[in-house]
Amino acid sequence: MSARCVLCDAHCPLRFRVGGHAIHRCGACDLEFVWPTPSPDGLRAVYERGYFTGAGAGYDDYFGRERSIAARKADARLDALASVTRRGPGRLADVGCAAGYFVEAALTRGWDAHGVEPSPEARQGMSPTVAARVAPSLDALDGAFDAITFWDVLEHLPDPLATLREARARLRPDGVLGVVVPVIGSVNTRLAPRSWDQYKPPEHLWFFSRRAMRETLLRGAGARVVREEVAWRRDARFVDPEGRSKNPLVRAARRLDGALHQTLAEVWPDATVDSVAFYARCA
Repeated sequence: MSARCVLCDAHCPLRFRVGGHAIHRCGACDLEFVWPTPSPDGLRAVYERGYFTGAGAGYDDYFGRERSIAARKADARLDALASVTRRGPGRLADVGCAAGYFVEAALTRGWDAHGVEPSPEARQGMSPTVAARVAPSLDALDGAFDAITFWDVLEHLPDPLATLREARARLRPDGVLGVVVPVIGSVNTRLAPRSWDQYKPPEHLWFFSRRAMRETLLRGAGARVVREEVAWRRDARFVDPEGRSKNPLVRAARRLDGALHQTLAEVWPDATVDSVAFYARCA
């Protein structure tokens, strides 16, 4: 069977390969994806011991360095959710909640917040208060929700449309979905895709443009985007993107790289954008 677009069923030719995985592109929908999808055993292996602590794919130190970063992100995302929900803080489920930092922040803001996290390693990093509110799957949580969030999650899933349909079934009328995904549109993804660190199968399986994500939310959950904003932008793209090198020559080159991309972004706004937050309301 050939690679077909899940949004429009068009044939999707191979764009390039990364680490033995083929990435295909739909020219009509601006959606890219790994085909064939890795086996369930292959996907589970990505998230086994060490995913959150730097032993393989994933995070270098999720339970340490990432905690303060997650707290800053949570504040911005909760502000955005407050601006688009019609009933104020209500019942919320954060799918793929990892150590539950967003659930913890939502509780302090008045949400009846719950989490979904299948990883035993991630659950070990939760506070007891949060752990009592986290289930291994969405169907293991009772009741309906006013908001369901997927922060940096959909790109990991073998079938994001099926997951969004499941979420829609658990949302109350006028419920809201919050989604953050890496987006196609930067200078890396368009001109030098092998330099973009988000092309990392089998950890990431789907690569959405802004347009493709809007269409995915509409087709999967009948949800229309009501707010959209940049979630992560990098100052430098090609030279030490994380800014960790102490070498003065590398630092100088990174400043030049950053100046180039800042100039480029003035005429190409998405040139330095890595990820975007989408807030969508269901009909």
